[in-house]
Amino acid sequence: MRIVLKHIIHNILEMRLRSAIVLLTILLSTLILFIGLSLNEIINNTYKTMLQGSYGTANVVVSKKAEDGIPFYESTKLDLADIHIDNRLDMIQASGKSVLNDEHVPVTLYGLDLQAALELQIVDILSGSQELEGNSVIISQKTSSTYDLAVGDRIDVSSGGNSYDFTIAAISKSDGIYYSEMGDMLLLAQPDQVTEILGGGDMVSSTLLEVPDTELDSAITSLAETNQDFTVQKSSAADTMMRDEQTFQTVMMLAIIIIIVLISAYVISSLSKLIITERMPVLATFRSVGASKGMMNRVLMLEFFLYGVIGAGLGIILAVFLLPFAADLFNEYKEYGMETVVEYNMTYLIISVVFGMMFPALVSFLRIVRTNAKPLKDVLFNTASTLEKRSSWTVVIGIVFFCVAFVINGFNKYDDMLLSIMSILLLFVSIVLLMPLVLNGFSKLLSLCFKRSRAGELGLGIKNIANNKIVANNVSMIVVVFLLLIMVGIASEGINYYVTKAVSKDFDVVVTLNDRNDSLVHDIGEMDGVADTYLQVMSLGKSSIHGSEGIYGVLGVENFNEIGEFYDGINYLEIDEERLNGLDNPVILDDYYMNKYDLHIGDSVQIQPINRHYENLENAGPVTFIVAGSMDSAGFASSRDSALIPIDLYEDHFEPLFYELTLKLEEGIVAEELKESIADYYSNYSLEVATFDERIEAQKTTIDTLINGITIIIGLGMMVGILGISNNLMVSFNQRKKEYAILYSVCMSKGQIVKMIFAETLLTFITVAVIGLFGGFALNFLLTKFLYAIGMVTDFHFTFELYGMLCGVVAILLAISTLSLVRKVFKLHIMKELRYE
Repeated sequence: MRIVLKHIIHNILEMRLRSAIVLLTILLSTLILFIGLSLNEIINNTYKTMLQGSYGTANVVVSKKAEDGIPFYESTKLDLADIHIDNRLDMIQASGKSVLNDEHVPVTLYGLDLQAALELQIVDILSGSQELEGNSVIISQKTSSTYDLAVGDRIDVSSGGNSYDFTIAAISKSDGIYYSEMGDMLLLAQPDQVTEILGGGDMVSSTLLEVPDTELDSAITSLAETNQDFTVQKSSAADTMMRDEQTFQTVMMLAIIIIIVLISAYVISSLSKLIITERMPVLATFRSVGASKGMMNRVLMLEFFLYGVIGAGLGIILAVFLLPFAADLFNEYKEYGMETVVEYNMTYLIISVVFGMMFPALVSFLRIVRTNAKPLKDVLFNTASTLEKRSSWTVVIGIVFFCVAFVINGFNKYDDMLLSIMSILLLFVSIVLLMPLVLNGFSKLLSLCFKRSRAGELGLGIKNIANNKIVANNVSMIVVVFLLLIMVGIASEGINYYVTKAVSKDFDVVVTLNDRNDSLVHDIGEMDGVADTYLQVMSLGKSSIHGSEGIYGVLGVENFNEIGEFYDGINYLEIDEERLNGLDNPVILDDYYMNKYDLHIGDSVQIQPINRHYENLENAGPVTFIVAGSMDSAGFASSRDSALIPIDLYEDHFEPLFYELTLKLEEGIVAEELKESIADYYSNYSLEVATFDERIEAQKTTIDTLINGITIIIGLGMMVGILGISNNLMVSFNQRKKEYAILYSVCMSKGQIVKMIFAETLLTFITVAVIGLFGGFALNFLLTKFLYAIGMVTDFHFTFELYGMLCGVVAILLAISTLSLVRKVFKLHIMKELRYE
């Protein structure tokens, strides 16, 4: 065994470039697999940490139902009955603004008991006092570094027309309650300092409770029963938000991993051909002295397994080092100081290591067995060939896969995600399988076009791209990565088009409320500069039609004409006024959904009310509606899943997710100034204010972060492809050395051989460009269904700008790869290659 290992290690070290390509391919495959599997869990954990961090060890959140328009309550009004409470923290919230470094900074103040906050672990003091006295406040480490503030510095906060002076007593870590410090400066103060801003009195706006985990469910039930005027919920559900990009991210990542693994398999498979070819004399020698075929199979498998061990080991070490940086690229909250929560999943690590170790041996297994199955004479006199010998079944399967991809897309009427993914994967596989056929056809077409040409090297180059496995493999790998980047470009361009052009600017300022407060809505609507307002009341519902489940954004509407006139993004297409005004249960659906489910005006639809976790509401069954109209809501919501129903039915059956008061301003009024005025004047209310531009920019930033991260993953895949191309050219040269020598000895100079090689490269580039163009259009057609499935129902188009840029990159890549081949041709020892002829 030691002799065999010594022989294998000697072989690995002997051909350093080839071994480096094998190891680097395995390294990158292992790295991409581990990072790809880990990213989704890391981003979700980061997101959950941010949401839950502000509650520390508290597991119950209590707030008042602001039906009377006042979100505050006396702490004594909360009846805790006989519930065992480990810790309790009452908080009062106010807002204002400050000027720091000549910059207007929004400020959020929390009045709380610092000792209770420390026990709940929502504050972690780094420096300064452990107590709050007088007008002292605590700031975060992020605020301290951003505005160059230190313990003892003073901060002036204006709120409600008054100015308040605070002194920094301590600096806390930017975690815990400071996870919610996004764009605002968060100050922790004594409760009486905050109540003074709000007008005085014993008031709190929320209460955090820590109860034993074993009693959590019973405690929430008991609290809800004894406190009818309060909202009681688990802290894990208090601030859950819907993230549409999560599904997109997961599916795209898995698809890219699969395709990159296939590219890696190409590289290793072609390398195994070269390695086994070089081992032929050794195999023949061992077999001629009595070694069995099985023993030689095990020796070769051991060599590829050793490649896997080394490559996987290096890959996983590098992956562990790079994972935090990769995860940070996908962290859309890092600009707010939210650190990426990186935890290494041992299951993913073991899967990646085992995959990396076994991958090269498994890919090479069939080739090893086929080689050793040959008679001894064939092994001794093996002659490598670049001739592409493929079964006609490969072509048939490729054609079938190509057709099935579009058939599936045609049958995918309900935009099912699995079917759309399957059609895209089948397109990629069919392109690879049909590549030899395409190259043969391309070669014959060019031969007809240049049959009168006197350039013999061009004619040879045209013929050489036909039935050539090296060219087929190179073109396949380039086209796969090419189309992957086209896919990302199409998605990115479509999303960018939506957020910059398609979405209608239906408002200037939006105020988000936790609870309905009609008096507050009226007061804001009466402010100077506000031209028009609309209170948007939204919930969720699901409906199963023809066996396909759809999710609706359900809006409760008091006047259907009013919402249509207010929002430019909602355009009524066909309305049955008789049903709309005469029925108690009318619904207006988007035209996209009506076409998708083959619904018509007058049809009945059952919508099941659900909560933000997509779970059925308790004691709420499906509600039957009659379709009374259709609309185009593309400019209102990207998913076009809006359903407008009467407000009475909405309040009877659905659970509001939020209330949004959208404002249109008078001409000449600056949205940013009005936003600050609302936040300042109504600082004693629990609300969030944003401008339209801020909303759009936030969406665009989130999508850009996702697209950039995925592009980097594909870039790593491109590195694997480059390795594959370099390897194929190296294999090609080794297999064609005798061909070059014979051509040189009978008719061609080395310069003409080089011209022939450049002709092959040029034809390879043209083939990639043509297949990339038509493949890109086909991919755009299939990809649209997938993007619709994840909720991006907008226009997606093939991007010629990206196509041209990628063609340029491919041209440079092929030119650089060919130069090394040209260098070898000029250094070729003709007599050495001809001595056996």
